[in-house]
Amino acid sequence: MKSLLFSAVLAGSTLAPAAESLPAWAGRAPDGSPVRVAIAPPANPRFEHLAWPKAVRTADGTIVVGFLAGTHHGSESCPAVSISIDGGKTFSAPQVLKEFGPGKEYGNSGNLALGITHDGAVLLLAHGHSATANHIYGWRSTDGGRSWHTVDTSGLGPNKTGSSTGAIVRLPEKKLMVVGHYRAGSKPYTTGIWQSVSVDDGLTWGEPAMVNNLNAGEPVLVRSGDRLLVFIRGRGPANARQFVSVSEDWGRTWQTDLLNITAVNKHTSGLAHPFAMVNPHNPAELLAVTFERPLPGSAHLWRGNAKTLTFKHDRTLVELPKVEGDKNVDFGYAWLLPMEGRRAFVFYYHGMGRGPCPIWILETEV
Repeated sequence: MKSLLFSAVLAGSTLAPAAESLPAWAGRAPDGSPVRVAIAPPANPRFEHLAWPKAVRTADGTIVVGFLAGTHHGSESCPAVSISIDGGKTFSAPQVLKEFGPGKEYGNSGNLALGITHDGAVLLLAHGHSATANHIYGWRSTDGGRSWHTVDTSGLGPNKTGSSTGAIVRLPEKKLMVVGHYRAGSKPYTTGIWQSVSVDDGLTWGEPAMVNNLNAGEPVLVRSGDRLLVFIRGRGPANARQFVSVSEDWGRTWQTDLLNITAVNKHTSGLAHPFAMVNPHNPAELLAVTFERPLPGSAHLWRGNAKTLTFKHDRTLVELPKVEGDKNVDFGYAWLLPMEGRRAFVFYYHGMGRGPCPIWILETEV
């Protein structure tokens, strides 16, 4: 595969500001846990809106964050990565893997999926889309996110799927699975959740198959023992609810139900992209993080029984104030990354809908 040369959009690294220097609109943790900028918007306005982060940690401790970099929310975004080699103290400047936007084949990249392969490589899948067409692109890094090579995603498009989102999950026999939601222009489906399996550790990807036909999106795949769980953001009347699809046979069949994860705050009208994982300290427990909108916004930690899939609200992780007249109103998409011991990072984005928007990090414990 041909090596992809990074397009660096800012030289140097990102160093977090002190908590006392945070702007009035920034989020704060109720328990006083540190909240800081992880990845600052670059000086180039073409890539200053950073959003929708996902994060993994390689065997040598390198943190790789995948996210979108563009001009504004929902358009002209491009898949990008940043790495930290000092345990999350600093992150490298955003580096764009592929550019979408005006004059390009696709105008936007709406989301991405990130994971670690069986051989320890980092794998990123991102999609490009327009109003009536879409395709998924993929890259693989064997050096902790420093260099990337393209992978074969011809089985996933053009116009077969839509968005790829969440975690890329390892299955038995060196297989991997990714999920996403269908988009306009896809055939034969334009609505619902899809899955795809790679049998060669992410080098190639198989034809997509439907998980369900819900009016929903932005699924997150979790492997819990020999069960596969897909946590799904509701849409329409279920905008403030989440669904879960369960497979007991490695994705051949699925059962879908509503979760008991709901909004905590009365004014919440919608939940952003879900996050879920198996508790690394207790395989019988699941951890979920929700982000509630609009402002004043908040992120919440939930704990669930891995068998019954019933959840209880654990605590509020971060609160985002509503500041009258302030334009930093775009936020959400929490992603939890376990660190040493009970430590964990929660990544999210918060900034202007059109204009600069950083990736933030909350340091907490689980």
